[in-house]
Amino acid sequence: MKPIERMTDQELQIIKECLDAAVSGPFFPDWEFHSLMGFTRDEIAAVAASWPSPPIADTEDDAVNNVLTNLLGYPHGVESRWHECLPATRDQVAQVLARWRGEDVVDQDPGGNVEH
Repeated sequence: MKPIERMTDQELQIIKECLDAAVSGPFFPDWEFHSLMGFTRDEIAAVAASWPSPPIADTEDDAVNNVLTNLLGYPHGVESRWHECLPATRDQVAQVLARWRGEDVVDQDPGGNVEH
């Protein structure tokens, strides 16, 4: 089963919001975006623009995984502004990431790093 097939409508909406926030929010500097995501900002924007159309390649599944992982784990320093860019809480995003991966839970340590 592909990850998108496991997701509820609400979870698909959270992913869409995360994709948009990764592209246009204050979370990731331009100079580091591709290194963090494995995709350019434009490539992530294209995934966001067509969301929730089922990904046509595993690389799009990777794009979603990388965005969610980095929103939770990258030390972007804007945690206090999270709610300005994303209606979902960090816990909700972690739950969506776990479900996307087919796991029961994704734990976050106090430093914001994601443990698998």
